[in-house]
Amino acid sequence: MDGKMAAEAIASSLRTKIANLGKKPKLVIIQVGNREESNAYIERKKAFGEKIGAEVAQARFPDIVTEATLLSRISELNADSSVHGVLLQLPLPENLNREKLLTAVVPEKDVDGLVPQSAFMPATARGVLSLLSFYGIDVHGKKAAVLGRSALVGAPTATALNEAGAVVTVCHSKTVNTKEVTRASDIVVVAIGKPKFITADYLRADNTQTVVDVGITAVTEKGEEHLDEEIPKKKLVGDVDFDAVKDMVAAISPVPGGVGPMTVASLFENLLVAFECQKKV
Repeated sequence: MDGKMAAEAIASSLRTKIANLGKKPKLVIIQVGNREESNAYIERKKAFGEKIGAEVAQARFPDIVTEATLLSRISELNADSSVHGVLLQLPLPENLNREKLLTAVVPEKDVDGLVPQSAFMPATARGVLSLLSFYGIDVHGKKAAVLGRSALVGAPTATALNEAGAVVTVCHSKTVNTKEVTRASDIVVVAIGKPKFITADYLRADNTQTVVDVGITAVTEKGEEHLDEEIPKKKLVGDVDFDAVKDMVAAISPVPGGVGPMTVASLFENLLVAFECQKKV
């Protein structure tokens, strides 16, 4: 399941809708520090926003920023009628209270959908469902296993699948029969943060299951050449051992290029809804 292709279809639709608005929806991304991964994620969001005609601004703060300063900035953005979405780029330095800062964003502007009172489905969960829908995979009445129960990914994805009519089982590190659950499921969503953890013995070898890999980890791979051993290459991999299971299943999302692009596209779908709702107020 090619997330880039599905995200491009969403981008095309959003581009048309925004062109007819007469005004650009605006997203402000708050970044603390200068993490390489965060910079890369933000650049992807900026590129997608530019592609569809949305405005994406960035509010950058140093690692030493105080919580009070961030709360003040969030309050200003909440009150700014020209801003339709506010996103706090994660992760944050450990000295900052993530939950306090996330919940400071008003629900109607929390387009990433990261807090319970948000007006929006979390972007990753929406991305998973949109990817399945794009490839014609009906979840209604299907058995779905969600591996991982994090508040940001696993839990909201399980909730979204349940609301779409799937029969959902959530597995985590304390689940004793995870392999039995996954083998019995029609749809397996993996979000545990353990590279290549899901191997062939977690699935049926009958080409009927759909696997959605939400995990993404940069792992070091040493090459054969001496120089490669001194400067190891890094490669992005998912929670599923893609090569080990790809011939066993009916459909699987790759990493990278699967859920990642869909999460970004879903974020901007939420931004458009936020714009339209705020315009009516």
